[in-house]
Amino acid sequence: MRPVRDGAPVDPHFGLPLRLVEPTRAGVVWAYNEAHLQALQAFAVAKLREGNGVHSSMFSRLPTWMKQARHRRVLQQAVERLLGRLQDA
Repeated sequence: MRPVRDGAPVDPHFGLPLRLVEPTRAGVVWAYNEAHLQALQAFAVAKLREGNGVHSSMFSRLPTWMKQARHRRVLQQAVERLLGRLQDA
C-alpha cells in the first residue's frame, strides 16, 4: 500500500503527491508515469493471468480488487482516463 497524506496517495521516497490518481467505485488507481499506466492497461485487458504465488512482479502486489475479473472494466476505464489526462497535458 502506498503512503497516504491528506487522503491522497504520495510517492514513498519523496513524499510528494502523485499526479496520476483516479478514484473508482472499486478503489483508487494511481500510476507514476505513462509506462506504468500502459503496464496496468495490458494487465487489465489480458485474457489469461498466470501467477506463481510469489511477489515476483508488480502485478502480484496489486490490490485484490484490481485482480478480480469483475473489476477489469473499471480498471480499464480508469487507466484510459489517466492516459487521456497525459495526452491533454
